[in-house]
Amino acid sequence: MIEYPKIETLYDRDERFKVTDVLRCPEFALPKEWMVTEKIDGMNARIGVSVGGALELAGRTDKASLTPDQLAILGEIGERAVEHFAETDVDVVLFGELYGPKIQSGGKYRSDIALRLFDVLVGPWWLEWDDVVDVAASVGVRTVPVIATHVPLEGALTAVRLPSMTAVEDGGAKLPSGDHEGIVARTVPQLFDRQGRRVQWKLKGRDFGKDDPR
Repeated sequence: MIEYPKIETLYDRDERFKVTDVLRCPEFALPKEWMVTEKIDGMNARIGVSVGGALELAGRTDKASLTPDQLAILGEIGERAVEHFAETDVDVVLFGELYGPKIQSGGKYRSDIALRLFDVLVGPWWLEWDDVVDVAASVGVRTVPVIATHVPLEGALTAVRLPSMTAVEDGGAKLPSGDHEGIVARTVPQLFDRQGRRVQWKLKGRDFGKDDPR
């Protein structure tokens, strides 16, 4: 089962590992609009549904360990995914973020463990966001929150200063502006670079706080 591709950070870092104002990839300057989602402080997880209905559960890598509680949650979602994709003649992988107590600092979001979906790969095709939302509804989970849509790069940057929508939606503590994990931005529709990688980037809250002048 494929691992989730690395998402590049928006900016390069200098020799002291400080964030600069130089874009890490030239492609980031080209799109006129971005869709921005919240980056949750949790644990990457994968649910694979093979042709014929075989189910595979894993963390970010094949070596990542999952607790019995985490496996139980993924298994319940996976069974619904098997039913949803029963007529699909290619392998499917659902990518989500496990979060909650004892997962990073996920207890600030909610009092129990949950999964938020952020991507779905069907055969060689990455689903567009509206389709990811449909899959999430079918398997009984939420997606990561969408913070902004159809915004230019400058507008996308301001989203990292907002409070965590996940904490608000899940009844956790209201995290102050700039205190949440960060954001991920993608193009809609999806665009790819000349190496076939999707044009998307991430930015952590601690790297771009409320006092950053950009």
